[in-house]
Amino acid sequence: MKKRYIVIINILIVGLILFIIVKYANDRAVESNQSSIASFEKMTTTTEQIVANYLEDEQYLCDIWANYINGSAEAGTPMTVDEAISYIRKAKISPEISGHLIYIDDGSMAGISTNARSTDPSDYSVNYSHINIFENLEISNVDGAVNLTRAYTNPLNGVQSIAFLNNIKVLDSETEEMRDALIIRVVPVSRLEQKLVFLKGEYENVEISLIDWDGDYMIHGKSLKNSNFFEYFKSYNPMSAQEYNQVVETIRTDIGSMHIHNSKDEDCVIAYTPLSGLDSWFLVAYIPAYELTLNRSIDWLILGIVVAGLLILLHFNLMILLNFNRKLTVAAEAANQANEAKSYFLSTMSHDIRTPMNAIIGMNEMILRDSHDDEILMYSENIRAAGNTLLGIINDILDFSKIEAGKMEIINVDYNCASLLNDIVNMVQRKADEKNLIFKLDVDPNIPRCLHGDEIRIKQVITNILSNAVKYTKEGDVTFSINSTKCEDNPDYVMLHVSVEDTGIGIKKEDLDKLFAAFERIDEKKNRNIEGTGLGMAIAKSFLDMMGSSIQVESEYGRGSVFSFDLKQKVVKWEPLGEFDSAYKSFLKEREQYKVRFVAPDARILVVDDNEINLKVFVNLLRETKIQIDTAESGDACLTLFKRNFYDVIFLDHMMPDKDGIETIKEMKECTDTPNAKTPVICLTANAVSGMREMYINAGFDDYLTKPIDTSRLENMLCTYISSDLIKQVDREPEQKHKILLVDEDIQFLRRLMELLSNKYEVAVSKSTAQATAYLKSHEAELIIMDDKLDNLAEGEPDKIIRDNFKEKSENEITSLIEDFFAKVADKERREHE
Repeated sequence: MKKRYIVIINILIVGLILFIIVKYANDRAVESNQSSIASFEKMTTTTEQIVANYLEDEQYLCDIWANYINGSAEAGTPMTVDEAISYIRKAKISPEISGHLIYIDDGSMAGISTNARSTDPSDYSVNYSHINIFENLEISNVDGAVNLTRAYTNPLNGVQSIAFLNNIKVLDSETEEMRDALIIRVVPVSRLEQKLVFLKGEYENVEISLIDWDGDYMIHGKSLKNSNFFEYFKSYNPMSAQEYNQVVETIRTDIGSMHIHNSKDEDCVIAYTPLSGLDSWFLVAYIPAYELTLNRSIDWLILGIVVAGLLILLHFNLMILLNFNRKLTVAAEAANQANEAKSYFLSTMSHDIRTPMNAIIGMNEMILRDSHDDEILMYSENIRAAGNTLLGIINDILDFSKIEAGKMEIINVDYNCASLLNDIVNMVQRKADEKNLIFKLDVDPNIPRCLHGDEIRIKQVITNILSNAVKYTKEGDVTFSINSTKCEDNPDYVMLHVSVEDTGIGIKKEDLDKLFAAFERIDEKKNRNIEGTGLGMAIAKSFLDMMGSSIQVESEYGRGSVFSFDLKQKVVKWEPLGEFDSAYKSFLKEREQYKVRFVAPDARILVVDDNEINLKVFVNLLRETKIQIDTAESGDACLTLFKRNFYDVIFLDHMMPDKDGIETIKEMKECTDTPNAKTPVICLTANAVSGMREMYINAGFDDYLTKPIDTSRLENMLCTYISSDLIKQVDREPEQKHKILLVDEDIQFLRRLMELLSNKYEVAVSKSTAQATAYLKSHEAELIIMDDKLDNLAEGEPDKIIRDNFKEKSENEITSLIEDFFAKVADKERREHE
């Protein structure tokens, strides 16, 4: 049975089992939650009955006091205040409960208590003028009506209490007049809370609150932080005004429950019900939601089904996987052997190819630094470009691990189109010439000169396509076309359209799918004499995919093919490329010559390499830094110098005969009699395969540098590892600009020329011969550009004057003319000095 069928069967069985379990769990969870909330609501209703009965009982006792006192007044024998308090002292049973009698007809809210003040046993006076518990309270003398205040602090003993009220009439012993008063039965809140102790056995964290119509508390739950329940609800449960009003109305008029969030943003449940016998008083029970989530018992039937299903699945998988494992073991051993062989091949090839490349690129760098001949510099620049392009291709082809793992990255930089095109042409032109093919170049002069993108990847894509076209074309021509159009949707970008057309063998329709497959070659038998690995087009396609483009192919078997792609690039400078040959010459002259960044004459380094040319390249690359450089050609010679001399940095080659770099650094780490115990050791390697950095760091190297050596990276590494006290930065002298005088009657033309040349030259302008003559009497000009229709100058050397109809020439022609003039002057001066 195929592996995919096994996977599908496993997924179906596991999916069915999980569906049954999840559905069962969800149904039980919903049922349990509904049952828990219903029980909590029922508990709340029971609690309300207990609280209501207790409150009615306490009010009844208060009414007995009031009826007795008022009955005496109606019988014509009214009680004085002292007589009323004496009666209440005899009538009350619990010592926790007290009776207060206060006058209300004079607004003083002062009177006397049955109990003395806790701070003064002789003081029985009481005053409620500062206690705000009577506002909006209508006291009824009807039997059964509960006149209850919110919880407050008893002014005599400081205990949180509630008060039951009734109106009475008493005789003022001083004035002999009847007075209106309130009899108050003061009960500690703790007495009411004792009635709720039974709830703790059922719900550990339940809290009971009593609130009035506005949400103010008579009894306050400890978790409800605000002084008003509705304000608490609104603070931690954001909602619209309409939703809030609906919640308030529901609590006032209904019996039920709802979910809320507390001050810790926890999910909680409240149950609410109005209090019987009390107008506008409500009981609210509060509890964290997790306490209502019951532990569900295990359904053994479902568990049995799950276990049986998993055992069947396990048995089925084991039988199949045992068979697969036997086959996979054999395949894995073969794959490991192939990987080891591939790794060894890549490592060896990387070293054997990059080592001579180091000598080629390094020596060429010295020509670029030391030569002043324009023609030699052009040849050397071509070598540099071809070498770097070849190195980039070698890196990508050798490093299969990056391609296979998808670790290739697009690195965008500013690049010059003239340089990019020249590199491509140099790589392909020679191959075309060897096969006597005509290589046609169609470059749009309006392409912006400077763009932003991955120059290396673009160059490699085009080079691969062109190389492929040349390889599969026996006679005729190969045409490379490139043009650009401005992106209307993004004005800072252009769309490059690249096309390669050949008159080669073409591709059959059935072979188009093989074109971009790695290591696949079309018509293998017919084209077996054509060199190549079959990776070129696959790499090109991968890079274009990463850059958001794709290759289009049009081919007719036996007549030729057209490969094309469109690539979006950001514009750095809109200055047009112009004629390709002129633009490239201009780029060569503008290319910054190498200038040393620092000098460190007191620093000393050791370079170890078995290749004499590599040592020579390394020493010459650092010649202008004035660093003291010792060299060694073997591991043993390195160890001798390592023990004897102190070095700021040591560069040690990896692949050496007899004793390689890793064996050498191991002995260096074990060496104790050396002044270089803390000296950083950097690995010099031509092995650039993936995973090498980790190998070198684990072997004890502080860093590594790949060959061919990049001068900029080498200097950065030295600045990192050499003490800053030894490094002296080199101040670069500002470049002296050549002085040019422009003479023409057309002011607009002079202005355009000045904008074109002022970045590179010191430019002055004159609109007439007389004005130019006057200028030259007090100023110097190395070159005079003059319209051929103007009169001759009285001042100025004739060999420094160029006359022509410059309005008919392009900007590139004018800049090339000026550059050629100064190049000839520089060449003449150099020959005179020689």
